[in-house]
Amino acid sequence: MPGTPNAKPSNAIGSDASPRLARRLGLFDATMIVMGGIIGSGIFMNPHVVAEVVHTPALILGAWGVGGLIALAGAFIYAELAALRPQVGGQYAYIREAFHPAAAFIYGWTLLLVVNSGGMAAVAVTFARYFLDLTRLGAPDWIVAAFALGALAVVNCFGVRAGSTVQSVLMVLKILAILTLVGVGAWAGARRIPSPPAQPVGADHWSVIGSFGAALVPVLFAYGGWQTANFVAGEMREPRKSLPRALLIGVIGVVILYLAVNFVCVNVLGVEGLAETT
Repeated sequence: MPGTPNAKPSNAIGSDASPRLARRLGLFDATMIVMGGIIGSGIFMNPHVVAEVVHTPALILGAWGVGGLIALAGAFIYAELAALRPQVGGQYAYIREAFHPAAAFIYGWTLLLVVNSGGMAAVAVTFARYFLDLTRLGAPDWIVAAFALGALAVVNCFGVRAGSTVQSVLMVLKILAILTLVGVGAWAGARRIPSPPAQPVGADHWSVIGSFGAALVPVLFAYGGWQTANFVAGEMREPRKSLPRALLIGVIGVVILYLAVNFVCVNVLGVEGLAETT
């Protein structure tokens, strides 16, 4: 009542009536989100790009290994942030609290209009092209890409549990597909007559360093996405414990898969063959 000194408005911040996200995600769900945020078109498209830039198996695998170490270092940082700030918001909340709300505001709009939207568009178009190659449909690739994004958006509108289930199923299918690729590649590589590794022609140390740095660009693109898992901290049952574990387990798992894929690609196709395989 208005005259009661201890009365609290029903819309006060922090009151029991304030809305909260449903905490329904566990360690497995978060790990699949981490791995699903990373594994996309990059591992299927970028190995040949790396082989075009660096020309020895050691440099190719080294680029993917260094990229994995960079992603793992970032995962350690975000695991610490997840333990210190387990509330909803992810990078937006970190920038807001560490710097200024204005910086977080600009970052949020950049994420919406450029970073996430551009990344999703690139992955969706790649999916559409593979889908059309397999099905031989006569539809334009942008229609298939838009339909895929719309279908996933509808799934997430049904709630966090529905979105997490679809994400986990698709991630398990991706892991099985990559393991199948690695298994077939290992079998084919064992039957292949080895050829001498390609050597860089007339390359000095500085040009090798420059080429290696250029190779890291598509590698880091393929490793990107693990940081988006911190956005679901408010929907996890035990974010302080489960989210750091999910970040580390997920990134380490992806590094192992990526190195295995590139090893069998180089082993079966050779450096020149991999560079020519778009």
